[in-house]
Amino acid sequence: MTLTPFDESLIAAIADRLPVGIFVASAPSGAFVYANDAFQKILGMPPSAAAQAGTYSPAYGIHTHDGALYPEDRLPFARALSQNEDVTVDDIVIHRVDGSRVFVRAYARPLADSAGVVTHVLIAFTDITEEIRTRARADLAEGRLQHLLGHAPLILFAYDRECVVTLSEGRGLASIGFRPKELLGRSLFDLYADEPRFIANAQRVLAGEEFSALTKLGPVVLETTLSPIRSATGEVEGAIGVSLDVTERAKAQARLVQAERLASMGTLSATVAHEINNPLTYILGSLELVAAGLAGAAATLPRAGELARHIENAREGADRVRRIVLGLQAFSRQDDDRTEPTDACAVLERALDMTGNAIRHCARLVRHLERVPLVLANTLRLGQVFVNLLMNACQAIPEGQADLNEIRVRASFDAEKQVVIIAVEDTGIGIPPELQARIFEPFFTTKPLGVGTGLGLSICHGIVEGFGGKIELESVVGRGTIFRVQLKADGATSVRAAAPPSRSAAAPVRRGRVLIVDDDERVARSLALLLHREHDVEVSTEPRAAAGRVLAGERFDVILCDLMMPKMTGMELYALVAERVPEQAERFVFVTGGAFTPAADAFVHRMSNILLQKPYDIESLNAALAVHLNR
Repeated sequence: MTLTPFDESLIAAIADRLPVGIFVASAPSGAFVYANDAFQKILGMPPSAAAQAGTYSPAYGIHTHDGALYPEDRLPFARALSQNEDVTVDDIVIHRVDGSRVFVRAYARPLADSAGVVTHVLIAFTDITEEIRTRARADLAEGRLQHLLGHAPLILFAYDRECVVTLSEGRGLASIGFRPKELLGRSLFDLYADEPRFIANAQRVLAGEEFSALTKLGPVVLETTLSPIRSATGEVEGAIGVSLDVTERAKAQARLVQAERLASMGTLSATVAHEINNPLTYILGSLELVAAGLAGAAATLPRAGELARHIENAREGADRVRRIVLGLQAFSRQDDDRTEPTDACAVLERALDMTGNAIRHCARLVRHLERVPLVLANTLRLGQVFVNLLMNACQAIPEGQADLNEIRVRASFDAEKQVVIIAVEDTGIGIPPELQARIFEPFFTTKPLGVGTGLGLSICHGIVEGFGGKIELESVVGRGTIFRVQLKADGATSVRAAAPPSRSAAAPVRRGRVLIVDDDERVARSLALLLHREHDVEVSTEPRAAAGRVLAGERFDVILCDLMMPKMTGMELYALVAERVPEQAERFVFVTGGAFTPAADAFVHRMSNILLQKPYDIESLNAALAVHLNR
């Protein structure tokens, strides 16, 4: 159809109002024939008469996305001409003369005459800058999500109504043994047939519930938020979930619970120790009296030797209870950090008493304890170290093989380095070399969740280093482990025997006047019976009445006073006497079943008077009396 001038004008006006740029070039030269207004708006310049095929890119600032001039043979004009078909190109960037950038999608169509010869090429192009920017933002968001999933311990997953996995992404998958996308198409019923709680949670979501839950898959603890996926009509089509690996947090919480239990144990131990020590005192006192009476009547009493052995057995049993109670008291005073000359072997013996039952069930105990000097340490803290090392040794030995294994404890002195070495050795499974470097790290453990004493080798390491010592590890897989604790010897003390002193007769003392102050009448009377033959003994179960007697003028060579009494403490009685009759305050010998209050603990460490721990034996008692009666 032939167009009239009116028609051509109308079509041009319509074309100028289109948002699409239109450019017509003659073929094959590429010379400009027609362009609408949108051409100039998009390219930022009018058509260039000088632009020809092969020179479009520099003339119009046509570039690729990476900033290079666009190859002429890939431009829409050249491709449509060479291929003689419609082409679309969407990777063009126009660098405008004003410095701005426009992303363009171009469409080219060859126009042929009646003989089929291409005479012109029509090019239409649109500004896709916003589309490209939107896509870039989406790609950036996707990239960030993938980065998050690739680096955070997250698992992003989804499944349909049949519990078939449709989404499986995130680095957290590695913790449960999978790679991203590996679970796609697999059924949760097959994957977690042995995890009924996990399956139950999956089905709860398909029933329309949204919730968060902790799930344990083998050694891994996951915190998972689950939500149903609904269709446009509100029907549940599947579920989506996000899981976070919280295994370390769960372990830390378990350790916190264990620490709280230990703190509670400390409070309980202090109370129990105090309550046990009072009856234990008069039990031991009564056994002493029976033994003394039996010795006097041995000549006339049949089977006196057999009875004496029974009494000695009972006395040894009660003494063992006493040592266990002393061990329990260590847990009630864990805030005591003072260092002083300490008998490391005595502390080790106490730790062996506390862990004796556990050791008996897993191995033979072998002692090699040399005579060693005192060390600068803290009895309670050092006891924690030894108990933990002994329990670790027990846990390193497989169950049911007690007759095949040993736990060896050694005490030795390196005179050149002036250090005492306490070694705890087991014949257990050993520690792999790759784990040995981390064994003293906080929160690191080779044991399953919840197993162990809760004290931790890192705490032991800190305690020993706090004393100026060091703790070392030597281990071979399949052969066992040795922990060596090295502590500085106290230069002011001489070497003393590692073993506790044997029972022997106390040095004779002169007869004296003794006042016993204890709110437990049986403890007071038992003590009075032990002393009444050698001394003049007075008993008071009312500390205020005892104070009145001293303040009224009565004088005593020794005042044996309980430290903790309900109506008036021994500390208060001492302060009252010290203010009015200081020479009598010097005569106080305190006895305690466990000074478990902060005030009592502070008092014990600042006063210079003798302190006896209940239950005490006759030798300790006579030694304390001798300090006052033999001067």
